Amino acid sequence: MELKDYITESFNKEYGYRIKIAADCNEDTMSRLEACLQKYDFVSATKWNRTPIEENPSEFVRRKGASFVSEVCTSDVILKYPVNERILEVWLAANMGIEFDRVIAYGVKDPRKAEFESAGDRVRNDKDRYVNQDDSLLNDENMEHYEVAQESAEAGPMFGEEHTKLFLEELARIKAEKGADYFRVYPTKGDLMGDTHREYYDSLWNGVNMGKGAEGAKEADVISQSSRRN
Repeated sequence: MELKDYITESFNKEYGYRIKIAADCNEDTMSRLEACLQKYDFVSATKWNRTPIEENPSEFVRRKGASFVSEVCTSDVILKYPVNERILEVWLAANMGIEFDRVIAYGVKDPRKAEFESAGDRVRNDKDRYVNQDDSLLNDENMEHYEVAQESAEAGPMFGEEHTKLFLEELARIKAEKGADYFRVYPTKGDLMGDTHREYYDSLWNGVNMGKGAEGAKEADVISQSSRRN
């Protein structure tokens, strides 16, 4: 690519950011936002998207450790000039007269965007939600979802009386083959922590040639520059 084409492409490139402000934003707030973004060659901004008033909006708590009651107004802006998200937050807070912990900015292509949005949705959906044990899926005696899963199984039944029968038969076979005490022998703490095999480990890693040779006891044959053995 020629330099001229590279410069042209750079000027035509645009950068998208999502701005979130925990405050009651109106047309005047949008005018102040656009004025602040002129420094970065402002292109456009969407209208404010509002969320209901809530206590300690989850995203602001996670990012800023904030504690307040407010609605959150969001706008997606397009700029010609890229800017670091944290610098953008400070710039907007200082020039719009808003507390820093009430402003959040990140790129619209930022992979964290989905996480931020889903976190807020989870909090809003769980608010005033009453959990009833009777509604638990584990209490659902409907076996339809198991039957659907069973249709694609190749290793035999995965539930029900037939599965239990085959499972017990397999246990009996292992017991007959391995002995009655096979299921009563459990690894000791030394087995789990590796202390039981410490001596073997040391012989492998702390000895010469992984413990299989005695090269360390050999004497090196030194030959001087005059080709005479010392």
